[in-house]
Amino acid sequence: MRCDVVTVRAYSYIKLRFHVNRGMVALFHCHMMHGGYFGLAATFIAAPELLQKYVKVPEEAIRMCKLQGIKTSGNAAGNQGFDMTGLPPPILVNRE
Repeated sequence: MRCDVVTVRAYSYIKLRFHVNRGMVALFHCHMMHGGYFGLAATFIAAPELLQKYVKVPEEAIRMCKLQGIKTSGNAAGNQGFDMTGLPPPILVNRE
């Protein structure tokens, strides 16, 4: 994946498109200049069923997750399907 820097002007947007033929995990982040502390971070996971064929999570990583009470299977909440019960609350920024 090629990395680029894009400036997005006020009241505008960009579209990101990428082609995946083997599966990928990519970190996307941006900085918004409202005081420099607002921002966004997201992880794109494309073709996870293909990733499972090529990538093995190290046992040490699984062990560290379990020590911290982090689930190592299922969806983002560690459940099946669209059941997001148990997700932590969103982080709210004090705008005062």
